[in-house]
Amino acid sequence: MATVDMPKRLASELERIVLERIAANRLILPAMPSVPQRCLDILRDPDFNVRKLVKELETEPVLALLVVRAANSASYGRSTAMQGLDQAVVRIGARPLKTLITEYAVNELFESSNRQLKDANRRVWQHSVVVALLARDIAALIGNIEPDTCYLAGLLHDIGKPVLGAMILEIDRKLGRATPGWIDLTAWTQIIETSHRKVGMAVGTEWKLPDTITSAIRECSDYDGSDRASVGNVVRLSNALAKRAGYTTGPIDAADIEAMIMVGMSMLGADTTVVDRLVSSIESRLPGAASS
Repeated sequence: MATVDMPKRLASELERIVLERIAANRLILPAMPSVPQRCLDILRDPDFNVRKLVKELETEPVLALLVVRAANSASYGRSTAMQGLDQAVVRIGARPLKTLITEYAVNELFESSNRQLKDANRRVWQHSVVVALLARDIAALIGNIEPDTCYLAGLLHDIGKPVLGAMILEIDRKLGRATPGWIDLTAWTQIIETSHRKVGMAVGTEWKLPDTITSAIRECSDYDGSDRASVGNVVRLSNALAKRAGYTTGPIDAADIEAMIMVGMSMLGADTTVVDRLVSSIESRLPGAASS
């Protein structure tokens, strides 16, 4: 019986430690990687210095390659390929660059050497990408909301999950357990679902994310009736749509999800037929879909 009860007791202890750290403001949060942080700082100036940004990008070859690749993508409607970072930065523009750089930085949080944590993070990442894509699509559909901001908010709405997962793993190590393996998935899910919003908000503050994005991190279960066509509401609807489509990280209440979708569609005035079409095509638009 003691062996059977161990995961429950361990989950309870880990959750207690995490909540205590949150309450005491003693969370050790991941810093924004230095190069993306400096790039974003430069981009906060509406008249940012292109050469200064390029100099930073050149110190992070993978990020620089992503910028050039994005500039050469079909979405920018140019037939002439370019290889220079200067031209790529000018072609893309500040707002899409912020999205690309933040996405690059966030992706690092979902990496883990622990196999179980890596698998769990992969599911969270896939869910987040689906929510981000749908949020951008719905924002473009209804108008009056910036699609790229909705994309970032969707991508970051569950950012507390991988951060909390890594934190739990570290606490688990420090407890010095003699038993092999890590906490079971049920216990992991329970802790994550209980506490990830608070951790996500702490990360948002640490990374100086704008209020439009932190509002989506803070609450995904209730719509904001005072600002119906808001970024947060777009993300909440997209989150519910993603879960109904099967992109979720744990058990869901189907009736609650349907209610969230019905309210969100009404509040945002979205066309049901068009939104359903967007959801049905989402799998083909996920990263790596074309090669799988």
